[in-house]
Amino acid sequence: MKLLILPVFFISIISYGQLSTVDVIPEQINIAGTISNQAFPTTTISGKVKIDRIKRWRLDKNRIITGALLFISGAAKGFNETLQFNWQGFHSVFPKANPQWFWPSYSFKNKYKDGDPSKGAKFPLSTSLLVMVTDQYHLNNFIQRGAMTAALVIKIGQGKKPFRHYLFDAIYYTACYQLGFGSVYYPFKSRM
Repeated sequence: MKLLILPVFFISIISYGQLSTVDVIPEQINIAGTISNQAFPTTTISGKVKIDRIKRWRLDKNRIITGALLFISGAAKGFNETLQFNWQGFHSVFPKANPQWFWPSYSFKNKYKDGDPSKGAKFPLSTSLLVMVTDQYHLNNFIQRGAMTAALVIKIGQGKKPFRHYLFDAIYYTACYQLGFGSVYYPFKSRM
């Protein structure tokens, strides 16, 4: 039923959208009972057209906070990519960094008893809920997902906005995330 009603509705809007106020002449019944056609008066608007400030996209406190959270999320992802794929660049900047904590090739064993996966978890929940306290890689994952989730929860609390605001938000938040990622990843990548 919707498939029939919507096209008819849109066609009717398009077909009547070309009328001007000169074309619309209301019919009035005069005292004698006859119908007379009179054009109703029109007024012109002088001055500039103002756009309501509430409907304009602007960088407010909420967007600054959520943008900062996405910047942190991107930085955590960039740090993980650095540790996993650019270890030599990271190690050249921080030569005293402990590979047992920072390098994922070794640090994944920290969650197991004596570093042996066959012996099971090092402590309760070390392989699931508390894995972020076992090495830097998992801590970065926790920070990335936590910051992204916090930003999402804050944005869900806002009301409905015009569609263009969602487009501007997508551009702004993508830029925040990529700036965070690039600020951590590229300095170490250039040292390879």
